[in-house]
Amino acid sequence: MKALKIALAIVAASTIVSCHMNNELDHPVLSGQVAGTYNGTLRSSLLQTEMSATTEITSINDYTIEVHCYSADVDTTFSLELYPDGDIMRSCFTDSDFRNRYGHNISANHHMMGRLGNWTSWQQHMTAEHDVGDEHFGNFDIKSRTFNYTFDFLSADGGYSQYFTGQR
Repeated sequence: MKALKIALAIVAASTIVSCHMNNELDHPVLSGQVAGTYNGTLRSSLLQTEMSATTEITSINDYTIEVHCYSADVDTTFSLELYPDGDIMRSCFTDSDFRNRYGHNISANHHMMGRLGNWTSWQQHMTAEHDVGDEHFGNFDIKSRTFNYTFDFLSADGGYSQYFTGQR
């Protein structure tokens, strides 16, 4: 009788534990791979000048980051979503920024996990969410720990760009 009670206790405990187990596959936290401070320069296409700049990358969730870039002339903050592409982490606009740039909403399943626990790849994102020729503005080189981003601005004289290049 005592052995039956012990066996039932073991079965009950293992049932409770298994109900609380996470059956989802582990996946890499993309934002954690690029978060940090990148020190570098901003180069202007308008004046052909270069100045010191800093970009701070913080994690919002597993695949979304906040970008805060600042220098003597620029101080901007916005969000980007991340997509792995080999040793490069590509970025794309989020929510209304995506809609404003590309003219449509991003699909609800744009970061669905694959059967092997992988995030949507850059090629999958481009095929599912973009038209040929859609422009993107930045990426992270994971091995060299660098971040490059193009900021487009409108001025009274027309448009110009600032190119950030920085290293963590």
